[in-house]
Amino acid sequence: MRTVIVSIVAASLAFAFADAATAGWRATHRPQQDDLEYRYPYATPRQLQNERAYQRGEYWEHDSNALILGTRAWFEQKERERGN
Repeated sequence: MRTVIVSIVAASLAFAFADAATAGWRATHRPQQDDLEYRYPYATPRQLQNERAYQRGEYWEHDSNALILGTRAWFEQKERERGN
């Protein structure tokens, strides 16, 4: 009987510590869908807004200066501006 009680207490403590360890990680990390600010810390709010709109398929400014340098939207816009 003692063995059963000791194993239940040990399992519950292990679960409690594991949950507490991951709770801090969840609180400090951002959601995956809005990691643009993390990936492009140099981007202005206007550029971030246009990139999000481009990714969602909504209207975005068709100006390469209003897009984040190096993104797919930026490359496509530069091709349009060059006339290719």
